Amino acid sequence: MRIFRKSSNPKFLRDISQVFSFRVNTFGNTPAGVLWKNSEGQQLRFEVLICLLVDQKPFAPISINDFGCGYGAMFNFLLNIPSMAGMSYFGYDISREMINTAKQHNRDGRANFSVSSIIEAPADYTFVSGTFNLNLDVDDGVWSTYVKSTLNQLWSMSNKGLAFNMLDISHPDQETGLYYANAREYLDFCRTLSTKVTLIDNYHLDEWTIFIHR
Repeated sequence: MRIFRKSSNPKFLRDISQVFSFRVNTFGNTPAGVLWKNSEGQQLRFEVLICLLVDQKPFAPISINDFGCGYGAMFNFLLNIPSMAGMSYFGYDISREMINTAKQHNRDGRANFSVSSIIEAPADYTFVSGTFNLNLDVDDGVWSTYVKSTLNQLWSMSNKGLAFNMLDISHPDQETGLYYANAREYLDFCRTLSTKVTLIDNYHLDEWTIFIHR
């Protein structure tokens, strides 16, 4: 498998970064700033993703990597969970404007934000919410290779688990510029990383979520 490294970002990532920079400059730290339709859908995605933490002991120290963190909405979501008081959070995004906005609006000492196309240090858990949705009509084969290469890198930096979501290929009203993924394809891929893989596809959004555990 081709590996996409930080030092050689493909052009499509630079193009995608420009889109998100424009969105956050236009709409600020709101769901629209990261191309979400509304706050309810954003909240539900976070609620599904954190089910990955089912075995985590409440109030125990925990480190979180958030890949494609945008303006830091997931950090604010986690702050409202009392048992996450002992967390260390590391957000990564390819858009410098996103990271600047995240730093401006999240000054809690537990939050760290970096401009990067890879995860740079291990954490207990990694979350990926919507990061793989916008592909600007990049060839599906090229995008799938990029996603799988990235998941492989993220998994290498996840000490306990990884959770990510993607748009469902069975959705009838597909929008231009978005990538709709076959859950079975990615489930099979994730099983090459771990034997502990779970598909969640029974919530009311046009997407699915996969959990990978150590």
